[in-house]
Amino acid sequence: MYRITIVLARKIVLALGLCLLQILCSQNRASAQTIRGQVIDAATGVSLPGVTIVVLDQEPLLGTTTARDGTFRLERVPAGRHTLRFTFVGYEPHYVRNLLVTSARESVLEIALRESVTEMEEVVVRPDRQKDQPINYMTVSSSRLISMDEASRYAGGFDDPAALATAFAGVTGSLSDNAVVIRGNAPKGVQWLMEGVEIPVPSHFGNILTIGGGGITALSTHMIADSDFYTGAFPAEYGNALSGIFDLNLRSGNNRQYEHAVKVSTIGLDFASEGPLRALPGSSFLFNYRYSTFSLIGPLLPEGAEGIRYQNLTFKFNLPAGKSGIFSIWGIGADDWSGQSADSSAENWSYNQDRESIESPTRFGAAGLRHRIVLGDRVWLTTSLAASGNGLRYELDRYSDDGASLSPREYLRSETGKLSVKSVVNFRVTSGHTNRSGVTVNRLGYHQRIRFSEEPGTPLQTITDASGHTFHYQVFTQSRVDFDPITITAGIHLQHYGLTGSTSLEPRAGLQYLIGKNLFSASYGRHSQAEPIHIYFSHPDNRNLSLTQADHFVAGYSRMLTPQLRLNVEVYYQYLSNVPVIPDSSFSTINLELDWLARDRMTGVGAGKNYGIEWTLERYFSGGWYGLLTSTFFESKYRGGDNVWRDSRFNRNHATTMLAGKEWEFRGDKRVRLLGISGQVNLMGGKWISPVDEVRSHELREVRYDEIRAFSSREPPVIYAHLTVEYRSITRRFTSVWSMQLLNLTGYKEFYGYRYNLQQNRIEEDRERIMIPNLGYKIEF
Repeated sequence: MYRITIVLARKIVLALGLCLLQILCSQNRASAQTIRGQVIDAATGVSLPGVTIVVLDQEPLLGTTTARDGTFRLERVPAGRHTLRFTFVGYEPHYVRNLLVTSARESVLEIALRESVTEMEEVVVRPDRQKDQPINYMTVSSSRLISMDEASRYAGGFDDPAALATAFAGVTGSLSDNAVVIRGNAPKGVQWLMEGVEIPVPSHFGNILTIGGGGITALSTHMIADSDFYTGAFPAEYGNALSGIFDLNLRSGNNRQYEHAVKVSTIGLDFASEGPLRALPGSSFLFNYRYSTFSLIGPLLPEGAEGIRYQNLTFKFNLPAGKSGIFSIWGIGADDWSGQSADSSAENWSYNQDRESIESPTRFGAAGLRHRIVLGDRVWLTTSLAASGNGLRYELDRYSDDGASLSPREYLRSETGKLSVKSVVNFRVTSGHTNRSGVTVNRLGYHQRIRFSEEPGTPLQTITDASGHTFHYQVFTQSRVDFDPITITAGIHLQHYGLTGSTSLEPRAGLQYLIGKNLFSASYGRHSQAEPIHIYFSHPDNRNLSLTQADHFVAGYSRMLTPQLRLNVEVYYQYLSNVPVIPDSSFSTINLELDWLARDRMTGVGAGKNYGIEWTLERYFSGGWYGLLTSTFFESKYRGGDNVWRDSRFNRNHATTMLAGKEWEFRGDKRVRLLGISGQVNLMGGKWISPVDEVRSHELREVRYDEIRAFSSREPPVIYAHLTVEYRSITRRFTSVWSMQLLNLTGYKEFYGYRYNLQQNRIEEDRERIMIPNLGYKIEF
């Protein structure tokens, strides 16, 4: 610990010295930068000339209009945060609020304006479009915009969209993984998309801690643009998901000048770069690479965690081709390693984990080619070709009771790959009526091998050994019709899963009704999802299972109480059917968390229901202040193969988040400085677990749970507290950022269940205190 402290102190002193040197070398000119971009029609993708852009907080007003091709350029905008307003006859006003302008990089925006269907002679007062509204205009409820600015600025966000989402109503998570639980559904029900294509969970150590989650995000604040997040009844274009959607967009790199960023922190090194491709006019590149190790903060992590390491790379090439449209090439990939060594001395064993050796490399990747073209003044077409895959290997060996031999206990190898073709056409049928339709074809490849030893020292038995491929087809069409004050969306999604021969027809519909400042909404959607592929190979009969289905019903109310204060309330009901269960058992895939060793015949007669009320009170960033207060009260029940209704594993019953932040701005002749501080507190009920079978556990000297009384016990309530402090110095040539992100400031001990104490022959709670301090310095130039 002393050596680690000295090394860390040296690095901090060195970084302080570099920062001081930069300040001494800075120029005596005020910091300013360019804001530029393009404005298009949201429905057709057509460029809009003549749009008026004004920087609202500047005196005198700073503004411009878009050129014939929809482009605009605002030069010498002072560094700091600004709000921009975009207005055009026949379209709803659009606001970009609290845009952070720095000297190190241009702000390049793509703005999509929505057509207004209000008659010109009428005067209708509509609330401004706020940043919580999603980019996808086919959405009427249970959705919001997420930004990487918030992921880095909000306490607990930790530069991770999944961690940021846990502050929203209806969403819960934990410190031990970044799995997202939405309205009581298992993490496997969430789908991730990048550039419109489904990708594996973008996390390091994916599916090791929980199926559908991972350890630490592989996403970067430099790469991700504003994106959408859905918690229920999502539009018809989304399929193969039960509970939620992360629809991520990648930024396009600067096509006029080179910009770079380097960050050094206690968890690793991060480098990002972007700029023009000189050989191809108008094109650009953008990439980010991260290499991390937890060695510096190992004493604050669970035993063995200091040895884990990971790296990831994300890139995008944007290649405009004139009238032939825009091509883009993108990709993301990660490579990880975790494990531990066993102690061969039996007298040193306190718990079974002390005599276990674990090796677990994981990886994932996705890459794609995307083409977007505008066809006339009413239609745009997007086509994507993509390849993605992930893999993990988990080997656990355990020493015999006398420590004489080390024998295999568990072996897991799971590899999946996917080739995807997706095409989507967006068509404005009439003024106020837009249709979006598309088709996706996925070729799924898989290799699954799972082996397990029932008793220590006995040979491994094969549970699953399967290789091959299958196809997954999806087709959708949806429309949005606006006639103030009512908006109606309707669509249908059809998918066919070749592995099981299952087909699902899924209607979707939504309604919004605006009365003054009061916005009412209602939506319905049927959604289906294939289970993790190892479920279908755990028994030959399981390939007869249907897709798991969920019917979502949502009603909502929203109102702007003040120009900066918004209230949103939603009630929801979700009924799940065709759920795989084991006959005469409490098992259900509704509770799937880390169940790789399932090996029984399943039938699709299980069911589940989730219902609750959630509300959000949010103060938008204004005058340096922002805040968020969310609360959810809900129930999550399931019916297993024994036909008994029980609490599901993820039924926390209640969850409350309180978040507040303040940013101070200090302007000078030489530089602009920003100091921000944010705090968050999360309160939630504990998950449900099965009680310990004490007799069996003492016989085996290893914890066993009583599944006859499944999910009749409860984990302790949870309270997390997080803190983020950021200091940003903006000079003419560069921007430097000092940051401190503290997760679990109060030292809450995460509950993992129970373990058997071999020394004292007793059953104990298995709890670990996870505190992650990420101290970092970043320079942008």
